[in-house]
This record gives sequence, C-alpha cells and structure tokens, in this order.
Amino acid sequence: MLGFGVVFTYILFLYFQTVVGIWRYKQILEDKELFIVDSTIFLEYEGSSFLEWQYPDGCDVNDKRSPHAVMWCKSPGFQAVKPLISDVSTEKEEERHLYISDSFFRLAWYAVIPLLRNSPEHDPQTVRIWIIDPDRADEAVIKNTAMIPSVYFRYLTKSLFIGGEFAVIELSSFPQTSWSYFTNMGVWEARILGVHEYHHFHMTSQSVSFLGNSVASSQHVFYRTSSEKAHGDEKVSLRLPTGSRMSIVWGACTPHRALLLSDKGTFITKNAFLTYEEIKVDPGELLMPTEGYYLVFDAVLLENGLIFRIGDALFWRDNEEGILRRNPMKLLGEGVKGLSFRTQCADYYPLLGFELATVLAWTDHELYKGGKALDWKTNSNYMSNVLSLPKTTTILTAAFGSQPACLGALVMYTDSVQLSLLTSCETEGIWRTRNILSTNVLQGPFQMLFVSAALETLLVWNKDSMLYSFHNDSEWRYLQIMDSSNLSQEASGSHIHHVVMDHSRNMLVKMENNVLFFCKFGMNKLFRLPTWNDPGRSVVLYLNQKGQIIMLTMLDGGLHVQKYPLQMEIRSAMRGEVHSCPFIGFTHNMNRPVYYIDKEEAIEFWAQIVYHEGKNINVMLSRNKDHVLQITERTHFESVRHLDTTNKTFTIYQDADYRDMTNNSDLIIKNSRNSSDIVTMELLPTQIDNSCNLPKNQISHFFVGCPLNRHIRVIKPQRIPCKMHVFDSYTIPGFVLSNSSKDLTVLYDWKSFGCVLRIHYKDEFRPDIDLYDGETFVHSVDANFIVWENFNREDYYFNATMHQVGCLHEAQTWKSMLVDEKRPEEAWGPHNYKSCFVDNSEKLGNLDQPYEIMNRSSMNYLTFSQENSAIYVFSVKIVDPNYSFCDLRAVFAVQTYGIPELDQLFPLYVLLFQSIITLIILCISFYRYTSIFRDMLQKKCV
Repeated sequence: MLGFGVVFTYILFLYFQTVVGIWRYKQILEDKELFIVDSTIFLEYEGSSFLEWQYPDGCDVNDKRSPHAVMWCKSPGFQAVKPLISDVSTEKEEERHLYISDSFFRLAWYAVIPLLRNSPEHDPQTVRIWIIDPDRADEAVIKNTAMIPSVYFRYLTKSLFIGGEFAVIELSSFPQTSWSYFTNMGVWEARILGVHEYHHFHMTSQSVSFLGNSVASSQHVFYRTSSEKAHGDEKVSLRLPTGSRMSIVWGACTPHRALLLSDKGTFITKNAFLTYEEIKVDPGELLMPTEGYYLVFDAVLLENGLIFRIGDALFWRDNEEGILRRNPMKLLGEGVKGLSFRTQCADYYPLLGFELATVLAWTDHELYKGGKALDWKTNSNYMSNVLSLPKTTTILTAAFGSQPACLGALVMYTDSVQLSLLTSCETEGIWRTRNILSTNVLQGPFQMLFVSAALETLLVWNKDSMLYSFHNDSEWRYLQIMDSSNLSQEASGSHIHHVVMDHSRNMLVKMENNVLFFCKFGMNKLFRLPTWNDPGRSVVLYLNQKGQIIMLTMLDGGLHVQKYPLQMEIRSAMRGEVHSCPFIGFTHNMNRPVYYIDKEEAIEFWAQIVYHEGKNINVMLSRNKDHVLQITERTHFESVRHLDTTNKTFTIYQDADYRDMTNNSDLIIKNSRNSSDIVTMELLPTQIDNSCNLPKNQISHFFVGCPLNRHIRVIKPQRIPCKMHVFDSYTIPGFVLSNSSKDLTVLYDWKSFGCVLRIHYKDEFRPDIDLYDGETFVHSVDANFIVWENFNREDYYFNATMHQVGCLHEAQTWKSMLVDEKRPEEAWGPHNYKSCFVDNSEKLGNLDQPYEIMNRSSMNYLTFSQENSAIYVFSVKIVDPNYSFCDLRAVFAVQTYGIPELDQLFPLYVLLFQSIITLIILCISFYRYTSIFRDMLQKKCV
C-alpha cells in the first residue's frame, strides 16, 4: 500500500506539472519586501502551457511572453497580474492582486561584519554599514558578500550623512543600542558584542530624504557557524518512512538552528538554511539497520546534541562524538508514542533557580520531561516523570503551555470515550482537567499547539479539522473555511500537514498538497491563499529569527530555500479589502519580554489605537493572575476629521504592606523561585480582523520580586576625598573592640571595600545611598537603613537620641538585636524591623538612648572617636520591609584625620607647662608686690 501511495503521489505530481502551472514573484532583495512604485518585481511561471503575462496598464513587463519576466509598476495600489495559458481545458490560472505602495522608503541599509569568521568568539565585532538602492544592487550586495560600497552607494551614503542620517543599531538578543561613527571610507562603523552564535540587530532610520527617497528600517543577521565534525568510518543516515512529508523543528530561542527530517535524510542548519548538511550517525554498539539507514519518526534539538525517536525508543547523538546511543536509564527505552519540543522561548522567563523543561516525551500512560542538555557521562536520568495515568486513560499528544512554565496533555478516557485536556505548571505539579469534545465528533491522531498568551489559548487538530480554545474559553470552536470545518474538503481531499504561527499571530495551515490557509489567530475564519508550490512537491514551512516564513522545498538537486511573501499573499487573497480591519493603527510600548516590579514600585505604559469614527474599539489588557498585581487605567479620547483615537495609560503596581510580616526573609526567597508571582499580560485590541497588522510584542511577563542585578551603592561625596591603595593593612586597638581586648590587624581588601573616605574627626557623616540595576542608576534611596562596623569597633556614635527624632516608644538598637550570639548580618533587617514611630501600645522605655537607624532626610549622623584617628569599615543595609524584595546591603570605609599624634603634642605640652610656671611666678610676684605696697601706704598714713 505504501508503494502504491508513492506511485500515486508521483502521478499526481506529473499531472499538475503538465496541466496546472504555478507562478510566483519576488524582488531583488527578498527579505526587504519593498514593493513600491518603480521597484523591480521578478515573475516566474512553472508549467508547459504558458502564453504571456496579463498585467494592468499601470505596469510594464520587459518580455510578456517569457515565463521569467521582470515587471515595474508606475501606479500605486492593487495591480492584477496573472499568466495566460494555452490549455483551455483546465481552470484559469490564479490572479494575484499585488499591492504596490507609493512609499518614499525606497532605500535600504546594508551591513556586513568583515572579520566575523576569524575573530575570537567573545570579542566585540565591527559592523560596517552603508546605504543601497535595491534596484541598483549588484550580485555581491544581493548575496551579502560586498565588503566596501560601490562608487554610487558611497556617494548615496555620504549625501544622506550630510543630510543628517546616522545608523543606530538595536540588538535583539538583549536591550542595548550601539551608536555608529562615520569613517573616511564613506561608511558607518559600530561595535557590537560577539557573545552569541549569531548577531541579530535592527537598523533604524531617521527618515532623512535624498531626492525624495528615505531609508527603510530593517533587520540584519550574521552567523558564526562551524561544520559538523566527521566521526569514524561508519556513517548511517536517518530518514523518515518512505513517502512521508518533511517535518522540521527549530530552537525556540535560537531559530537559526533547525533540524529537517525527510525520507531522503536528516539535515541540520546553524544559519537559517543559508547552508545545511546531512546528519549521519556512527552506530557504535548498536546493530546496523538492514535498510542501510535508521527509520526516524521524531527528533528534537538540544544544546549539546540530538534526540531521535526510532521505533518506540529514544536515542541520543551528541555533538562531540556523533555516536548513536540507547540507554533506557537516561532516555525512555520502550513504549514511546511521541516527542515534543518547546515552541516558545523561555530564556527570558524570570523563574530564578529553576530550569524549565525543553523536551516532552510520552508513552500511552506516562508523560516525561527533559532539559536543555543531556550529560551522557553521569548516572543521572535525563527524563523525569511528571504525569502517570491509569490504564483506562491514554495520552494522545502533549505540548508546552501558553505560559513558559506550563505544559499540557491531551488524553482520552476509554471508558467514557471522552477527550480531556490536562494542564499543569512545572513549579506546582498540580494537574487540572478540562473536557473538550466527544471522540464521535473529532477523531485522532491529534496534534496540539499552545499559543503564547496571558490566558490559556490552544489549537488542536487532526488530519481534517482544527478547533481552538481562546483565552480560557470553556467553549471550543472550529476553524472554518466558508461554512465548513473540514479543511480536507476545501483542499481537494488532502490532509493537514503542519501549522506555523509568526510573532504577529499570522497563522498558516499547510496541507499535504501544499495548499495554504490563513487566519489571524483569534478569528475563526480561514481563507485560502494563492497556490505557491506544486501539489506533488515535498514542502515544509520554517519561521526564521526575523519572524519571516521560509518555504523549504526538496528537489532533485537538493533543498530549495525561498522566503514566502506572506503579507503580500494575504492582501492578494483578500482582493484589496484594505479597510476591512476595524482599526487603522495599533501601537503600544509594552515591548520588553520581562518587567520587574519591586515593592512600592509601579510600571506605566501606554497603548494607542486609531480607528474610523463610530467603530467603538478599545484596548484590552489580559492577565493570568488577578490577585498578584493591581492595574489602574486612564483613557484619553480624541476625534479629528472622522478619525477617533483612544490613548490608554496603564499603571501596574503591587498593593501590599509587609511591615507586619514575620517571615519577610522567607518571602524574599519564595519570590525568587516561585512562578506564582510571575504575571503574564497581553495587550490587544477588542476587535481584530484577518487583515489587521498587529505589533510583534503583545506578551510580557511581570515578575514580582527582586530585579536582576539590583543593588545599592554608597555615594562618594565630592567634598570628601576618596583614596585608593594608600595602605595595605591597619591595626585596631583592642580597647575599642566589642569582642576582644587584643589588638586586631586588618588586611584591607580594596576590591571589596572600595576607596577610603577621608573625613575630619570632628565632622558628622551620614551615608547617602543610590539604587542601581546593574550599571543603570534607578533612584536615590530614601528608606531606613542601619550601619555596623565590620570588625566590631565601638568607637563610633550616633548624634541623635530616640527622643530627639520623635520616637513614640523605645526603638530597636544593636544592643537589643544582637542576642543569642547572632551575627550583625542576620540579627537585624527587614524581616524583624519595627518602627518606633508607630504606636504599638508598648511601654515608653528609655528614649534618651542613641537612635541607631538612619535615612536620607533624618537628623541622625555618625560621629567618630575624638581621641584617635581611625579607619572604619561599615556595612549598610536597608531595613524598611516595604522597600524591596532584595537583600540590599553595601560596604563603605571611612578614615578620620585631624587628631594630633603624641609626638606632635609633646612640644605643645612643654610650652604649656612653662607658661603655667611663668604665670604662677607672676601671680606670686604680683601678690607680694601688692602686699608690700599696701604696708607702705599704711605706715605713711600713720
């Protein structure tokens, strides 16, 4: 039967090749999609009955009777184009409505990294950038191999530079902007970090015009690839069963790495199919297959190798040795029914200290998960069981959930003939059950795809039909074409091959005969796109790192790679219904994958939607956990010339008081490890249509907890000198230490303690603190903090008492907190801080004690020893429980000066002693003189 199917497919292929023609179009630079007035469009027809091209008066064709022609359109708008054929017995060829815009963005950025291959892996790379006119691009520019601009492109680039144009690079891998500089070569150059396998960045334009033309913003990708290593003499191919349609899997976070499975072999690419090579294995200790190749059904990509499903077992091939291995202790050795790979990137998901799964595998009654890499040399298992079901329940398929930490399994209960969906989050381990449909309505085998969303959103399909649940909707609906939910009937009896969705929620359903259906996810109406490939060819769809749909076709000469112009095909299929979208434009600035919300912090962002008057459209913010964060909205409405604009501002914050919590330390740990405080939010218009353009970023994760790399720094005042490396060690006298009577010699750690603040011993000092995220300043800290001397010095003081600062009762002090021999780091902090300004009905206590808590606006300062110059190393710690989830502490050092030493005081003491003696002698002499004078006066009077 399998051989008959192959013969039938081949006959069908020949039939369509000779009877039905296929035509396509493309531009010089396929990834730019600059379909504008006067731009070059290449037309291509495949078939035997071609006569000529039919095109509107607003366009010109260089040779209308050539199946490979070039067309230019001088008029904007939709242009109807189709080939005329001689075989009148067949249906007419499809007419496309190509939309030609009158945009002034006719120029494009060109970028190249000259030393990418020869440079060290982690060194910054120099990107060379100039401006090109695509219609004047030569072969080197088209293939992205040109290293210097042509004379014309150098002139064009310099003219735009003089006009104010400059190149700005925004890296996609992490939020960073690289600014460029203009060189004598007539190009811009910029430095970008070379820390990844590939560089992916966006070039933005300032809309500077030259002869009415401006530069369009664009994406650029460069790869650092290496060939597969040759392993041993025996190399065995891995193939799908004969006659199978190709399948493909790619990395969710690294889509440039992909694995293509076909009945001719398994192929791997590390640069989005710019190049590719066949994967072969060394059988090692396994038996050589009689067919000469291993029969593969599924495969997944790990960081350090590949996992294949061969028969009902999982096999491993690492990247180093290339040997195919089977180990039931590490991988499932029997009974495997399916293998699934993560379809959305989880690297940005802020779940700290917990590795999310990358691979799912299942048997009839058990579900297993595996991580990013497999260590074959250890004894630990790679797969771990996450779900075990009774024998009356069968797992049909499994997939990762709408949120990165979740996963789901579609199961069937044999006793009730009922389909159910089981969902769980990896951090919780609690499975929830939802019924779907009776098996009388929908028959397997099934495939499943969770769509990235704030609320659970799911696609399920078999070979003929698709149904979906949108935003936790308990009612399941079919995706329909016209009034039918059976896609096979609308595709000449062919079955569903696979489904691809891009970052703007454009969903393509590809049938086995290469018929394509499209809808914007959220709509329940599919419509058919024009034919792009012969029904008999083996074709698969691939989504590259730019979010572009790539069509991979297996031909006799190898793999043909072509970008599929999705947006143009959608417009063409809609026959020019430009205004069917309910809104004109929708934009927002919730564009980061992750936002961090600390205590008492709020994040504000905006959304704007423009629509025709009377449409009554709004912006909807969905979230998956209502109790964790609070949201307030402000709406501003404008109406100008029959166009309405709604501007919405969302403020997201946490409304919780942690002052009375006794387990605040546990809360900090919990928030760094628990997904219960990660809220996923989604921003969409309340109405959409298949023709709408949506931003690529609609989903963001809000992490309630300590932001990454958040810390505090003590400000170095400008008036106070801060000295570095002026000594190596110093000695603390034992009589100023709290825990010893012996002198202590301290080796000063300049790297940890930093510079030493030079302060006069009579001056008061209060540390001012700033908050940082990495190297980015956040704000100045106004929360309460405490300080302590790291080496237990006691000869520093606080100048304010509890009474002077206005305490209502006795405040906490170091003496009261340092009990049970606790360390200062643990004894006092946000977990046990109590404010003395809150009346807690306790006794008043002694308010004449020093107040040992400080903040930016307090009258409390540190004072130092008046007897000896000294070096102090202080730790500072935020104690306000409502300030941050982070353990915020820092170190600063102080060196006092101004107290004279003993050898300096000795001459002063001698001079003072002499002065006192002299003064005493003078006093005695004066007393004696006055006594004599008084006696003389008395004698004279007598």
